[in-house]
Amino acid sequence: MEFLNHILEIPPDTLHNWGYLVMLAATLCETVPLFGILIPGQTLVITSGILVKMGILHFLPLILIISVGAILGDTVGYILGRKYGHDFLLKYGKYFLLKPSRFHKAKELIDNNVGKTLILGRLNSFTRATVPLVTGASKVNFRKFFMFNILGGIVWALTFVGMGYAFGTSYELVSKYVGKFVFFAIVGTIAIVCGYKFIEKRKHIFNKYHLYSLSLCIFSLWMFLKMAEDVYTRDFVLQIDTWLNIQVMTIWNPLLNQIVIFITNIGGIINLSVLSTALFIALIITKKWYNSILLLCSMIGGVIGNELLKNLLQRPRPTNSLIPVEDFSFPSGHAMMSIIFFSVLLYSFKDDIKKPIFKRLFITGNILLFILIGFSRIYLNVHWFSDVVAGFSLGLFWLTLLILVFKATIFFAKSYRNRLNRAK
Repeated sequence: MEFLNHILEIPPDTLHNWGYLVMLAATLCETVPLFGILIPGQTLVITSGILVKMGILHFLPLILIISVGAILGDTVGYILGRKYGHDFLLKYGKYFLLKPSRFHKAKELIDNNVGKTLILGRLNSFTRATVPLVTGASKVNFRKFFMFNILGGIVWALTFVGMGYAFGTSYELVSKYVGKFVFFAIVGTIAIVCGYKFIEKRKHIFNKYHLYSLSLCIFSLWMFLKMAEDVYTRDFVLQIDTWLNIQVMTIWNPLLNQIVIFITNIGGIINLSVLSTALFIALIITKKWYNSILLLCSMIGGVIGNELLKNLLQRPRPTNSLIPVEDFSFPSGHAMMSIIFFSVLLYSFKDDIKKPIFKRLFITGNILLFILIGFSRIYLNVHWFSDVVAGFSLGLFWLTLLILVFKATIFFAKSYRNRLNRAK
């Protein structure tokens, strides 16, 4: 528990107060049409159960707050539905993802059994946001609605806080045997693979290339978390770190030092920012809109994620570095950002090069550059070997995950736009 508290790095009183307020706001807002579909309220409720297991939040106040938020939010939905009625929902429901077919289905369920629909409807993010609205539009008696609303809110809170608590217990048990970081690797792998298979089974939007991306995504996630686990538990990888740290000093010489410093500066924040800006402009000019957004999201997300992890893990740098560097060490920002940048560059323009020899040179050059930048951090003793491996792994994980998420997002956005056009 001390490890997770260290990750949160928030004073207990502040965490208690804000934790409860966040849960109240989330459970209130997720019953608002459209917002309710987008806000991951149920996920937050499960997370709060984990925090109860950790001793950060308390069970009874949390259940009370989540129940009150859910009850009040559904009441607002009921009042809106009762005020505006069926005609309004049928006419404008498409703007908050309430299609006429779904509206009629919800109304049929409510007409058959109001209580069952209100209680069980909370288990699905879509029905949780729309059933109270349709219930109000159906002119269900308020006392009847409110009785089942209270019961449903309490049952929902107990169920999903309990799930989170059980997950927290499982985390404690499993992490004793496989390690805390490896446990998250298992959970992450299951989530990514299940999400991929769920979408592919129903929509068939991924191709062979995306399967490669999925494989790289999972491999790099495991590699990063394995490095983090070994660093945290002071495992065998620290022996490799120490050995390499000593060995590189035996090959230092003035000329080679200057060459390596030049290479490492390519991956510095200023130079890489300039290169990223130039690449972004080039992508805009060549109308590679998808690639430009991918570059923007991957670079910005990479910088933020790297800084957060450095400050969370707070691993000291080697003390015998060739050049002065003051911030934390794990994971290497140079390694992470360089593999993201040169991979996007490669991904964006390799197919535009027609001559095989030039294409091979372009591919080799990009790969060689980010590898050399990673090596330069080890050579200069500003990073440990495991920092660089973790940086490469995290950068590759983030980029391949974005590629998969972007593919799914673009497909569903187009589908939604087509449905709106047909509805008009």
